[in-house]
Formats: sequence, structure tokens, C-alpha cells
Amino acid sequence: MNRYWSAIPILVLVTLLSCSGDQAQFRKLADQLYAAKDWNGPLPPKTFKTDGCSICPDHDWVECCIEHDLAYWMGGTREERKEADIRLKECVGEKGHVISGHIMYWGVRIGGVWWLPTPFRWGFGWEYPQSGPPDKSY
Repeated sequence: MNRYWSAIPILVLVTLLSCSGDQAQFRKLADQLYAAKDWNGPLPPKTFKTDGCSICPDHDWVECCIEHDLAYWMGGTREERKEADIRLKECVGEKGHVISGHIMYWGVRIGGVWWLPTPFRWGFGWEYPQSGPPDKSY
């Protein structure tokens, strides 16, 4: 039984390494996705940043995560947040990872609430506690 427990640190290390993506790659993809958006209304005062898929591996669905980060940076209404979370789940599912999409969906629904002052909350491009453009916040 002890030999199985000794494998846990190795699994944790592999998991953490798989979560650390190439920031230059994320920045390039984020810049492309940002430029492709048709932004209406005021933009957040904070510069857009992304870390890819945060605590999930940056698999072939990393573009889905960056799109989701763009939506979370911009913020808006509760309905827009739910739509962004559903789009993330569907995008990951379309890449062939339906179960991962569902797990990610519930992770962002629980952890991405606007009222926690985290750097990944809904509307993180705005000063806390604002969660979106002045005319669209909660």
C-alpha cells in the first residue's frame, strides 16, 4: 500500500506542470481573439489578462478558456455570465471532452461569482465590486 501513496507527489507534480502553459502563446491567441471581437460600449479599465485554463490543463480547448476569460473580463449581467459559462461547456464538449466541459462549467459557476474579490471573478476587468459596464452590472 505504501508504494501507491508514494506515487501521489509525482501525480501532483505532473498535474501542476500540465497547468502551466506558455504565456506567450496565450498572449498571442488572446490578442487575436480580442481583436476579432466587436466590442460595444465602454471597455473595462484593467488590461485583459488570461492564464489559459487556470487550474485545468491547457489541452486542445485552451481557445475556449481564453474566450471565456474575455467574457469574464468584460463582465455584464447574470444572464451574460450564464451564457458565457454555457459557451465554455459547449466549446470544450465540441472538442470531444464533454465530461471535462461539464466539470469546468460547474467550476466557473461556483468559483467565478462577481461578489468575491478574486482576479478571475465575473467582471474582473472592472474595479471591485463593479462587475461590468455601468449600465449592465448586477
